[in-house]
Amino acid sequence: MATEVKKLHRLTGDRKIAGVCSGLGKYFDIDPLLFRLFFLFSVLFGGFGALAYVIMWAMVPPKDGAQAEGGAAPRLHLSSTNRKIAGVCGGLGEYFELDPVFFRVGFVILAFACGAGILLYGALWLLLPRPPTAS
Repeated sequence: MATEVKKLHRLTGDRKIAGVCSGLGKYFDIDPLLFRLFFLFSVLFGGFGALAYVIMWAMVPPKDGAQAEGGAAPRLHLSSTNRKIAGVCGGLGEYFELDPVFFRVGFVILAFACGAGILLYGALWLLLPRPPTAS
């Protein structure tokens, strides 16, 4: 009885640059935003992320389509109902099923502590997709 081996692909239908993070997210069944943030912060703090991303861009084969076969994992997105500024904390609260106040307090503490809260909030605001529309 042979088992099928999972293969890593760049998903070109759900990409921001080349689909590397979308492919990693599908492969590990994790929201691609976490990989996008990892590469962003690794670029900002040492530059290793850019090299790793370019190598994966060149070596990982592309695959069309936003979602490959199988069920769609829940995705992190901006909140349309629970928003104070942009919906980042509301979206985090909906994804992790926690009160968004915890995330708001965390961003404020990080903002006063070292300014990282403002940078992280801005990065999430730019990287998170808009909420899906109800049809």
